[in-house]
Amino acid sequence: MTLDEFDQTYPNGLVDAEVTKLTIDYQTRAAKFAMNLRGNLPDEPNSQEYRQGILALRDFYYVSIEPPDSDHLFYPRQQKIVVSGHPEDPSQFTLFESVKPVLPASAFCCRLYVHDWNSFIHVAAEQGQFAWTDEKERSGLPG
Repeated sequence: MTLDEFDQTYPNGLVDAEVTKLTIDYQTRAAKFAMNLRGNLPDEPNSQEYRQGILALRDFYYVSIEPPDSDHLFYPRQQKIVVSGHPEDPSQFTLFESVKPVLPASAFCCRLYVHDWNSFIHVAAEQGQFAWTDEKERSGLPG
């Protein structure tokens, strides 16, 4: 699942998603983002209600986390970071221009803007999969 597919599948996509945990396993090239998302349609009465889910990246090429900008470095510590998904942008991630040509055509790339830090998390992977936490056992996602 690419970022575009994610945005088409889930009504609010990765807009103002709350990341509560990030696990990166370099041995298996897997990364898991535990997050809270608004999963209801924008015109529904409970459109602002968040649900827990897991975004799993398999066979990732990189997960690059930028540090907060200096104005945000000492913001109060939170139990989550708020992110919004965007297509990758070489002007925001200058190393992308050198990496993109060597990535396979099957790879997807995106960046998550971290509102709390005014910086980005960049990812490239072969596969992305999402499941609501209460449905992950049926989806085959690891716990």
